[in-house]
Amino acid sequence: MVATESLSIITNPFLTNVILPFLLVFVVLFAVLEKIEVLGKDKKSTNIIVALVVALLFVGVQKAVGFTIAIIPLIAVLIMILLCFYLVFGFVGIHEAKGMKITLGVIFGIAFITVILWAAMCGQQTCLQKMFGSAVKSNSIAIITLVAVLGGAIALVITTAPKHSG
Repeated sequence: MVATESLSIITNPFLTNVILPFLLVFVVLFAVLEKIEVLGKDKKSTNIIVALVVALLFVGVQKAVGFTIAIIPLIAVLIMILLCFYLVFGFVGIHEAKGMKITLGVIFGIAFITVILWAAMCGQQTCLQKMFGSAVKSNSIAIITLVAVLGGAIALVITTAPKHSG
C-alpha cells in the first residue's frame, strides 16, 4: 500500500504533464538566454521573464507537451548510448580519431532525426508497423538496428585502431 502511494506523486498527471515540462522548458531556455546574451549582458531578470512566459505558453499547448513527453525518454537513451560509446572508445584508446567523431556524429544525427520523426508521427509502439507495414514486427526491426549499429561500431573500431609497431 505504501509503495503505490509514493508512486502516485511521481505518476500524477499534473506533475508529468504540467510541472516537469514547464521546468524543463524554463530551465533550458533560461540557460540558453544567459549563455548567448541575446537580450544583452547582465539581463538576468529579463531572461527569467522571457523564459517564464515561453514555458507557460508551452505548457498551455498540450500537443507540444505530448511531443516532448514522447521524445525525452528516447533522447535520454541516445545520450546514454553515446556516453557508452565514448567510454568504450576511451578504454580502447581512440580519443583523437577524427573519422570516428564524424562517423559517430552522423550515426547519432540520423538516430536523432529518426527519434524526432517517430515522436512526431505517432509516439507509440504501433508506429513502426505504420511505417514498415504490419508484416514486420517491431522487435525484429529493433534487433536488426541494434546488430547493424554494433556491427558498424566494431568495424569502425577495427579499421581506425592505431597500428602498433613492435
